Amino acid sequence: MTYTRGWDTSQVGFGPEARDLITRALVPPRPGPARQTPADTAPAPDPAVMVRTGTYVVDPPFFGNGDIGGLAVCGAVNELAAAGAEPRHLALGIVLEAGLPLGLVHRLTASVRAAAAEAGVAVAAVDTRVVRAGEADRVFLTATAFGERGGHPLGLDTVRPGDSIVVTGSLGSHAAHLVSLRDGLGYEHHVPSDCAPLAGLLRTVRADLRHARPVVDGGLAEVLRLCAAGRGLTLRVDEDALPVRYEARVALATRGLAPLDAACAGCLCLFVPPERVRTVLAALRAHPYGRNAALVGEVTADPLGDVEFVTREGVRPRTPSAGPLPERLL
Repeated sequence: MTYTRGWDTSQVGFGPEARDLITRALVPPRPGPARQTPADTAPAPDPAVMVRTGTYVVDPPFFGNGDIGGLAVCGAVNELAAAGAEPRHLALGIVLEAGLPLGLVHRLTASVRAAAAEAGVAVAAVDTRVVRAGEADRVFLTATAFGERGGHPLGLDTVRPGDSIVVTGSLGSHAAHLVSLRDGLGYEHHVPSDCAPLAGLLRTVRADLRHARPVVDGGLAEVLRLCAAGRGLTLRVDEDALPVRYEARVALATRGLAPLDAACAGCLCLFVPPERVRTVLAALRAHPYGRNAALVGEVTADPLGDVEFVTREGVRPRTPSAGPLPERLL
């Protein structure tokens, strides 16, 4: 007897395909003119409440200037804030491996408390499970953020041709930090993870934005791809304008990764009306988490829904980084 009879026996791989498949299967499409992207979710039963959830696996789960606890809190809060809500509460599900030193558990809980306090949210519910050694890579964590809708919606359908594309910080620092730790490159001392709660940063510029989206796994390239396809407009990005630390670029190159494909944990991609760009950049750069904000591109009227990159050789569509997608980059 087989348990796969009548089912597609293709296997799950690394990359966005599995996430997209699950989202399409479980989340009903939202009404509206824009095509749905995997970042979209159904509205909460109460129209005044917004919810975002994420599952976090990190290798290593405890790293130089952070850990999976702070990463999960910041990730859930940033997703919710980018969707147009004021984060208020968190619910956490934690899976621990038997044998994990209690000192690391205390570090995890302290990190969650500190990140939640900085983000201005309360931990409303927690569930914990312990599994056998070797079954959870030490710690897995699921975080769900709840918040109240505030201000005008930051929907993708509001993006217009001529809008500017802004990133709030350096690209690839989080991935470079983890790669350097795992491979013993030594750059982790020069490139800390950029993990940070960004609701406060967003609050300073929210009134001047069309759309916001966190740059997470898959990097800025994945965010641009999703936004271009979801809105049905072509995005044009200047590669020379992308803010990337030299040490991050070198560390990522050892894995054949471009900074555009590398994960961030404290960076947003913003779509801004052109007449508001200077105001937005000034406000971002005055904030501790936006000092490296940069104008990197624009939305064109081309309806292909593609991403083009301006290089010194001209305009070209971009191909992914060479080599297989790295396993467990986060």
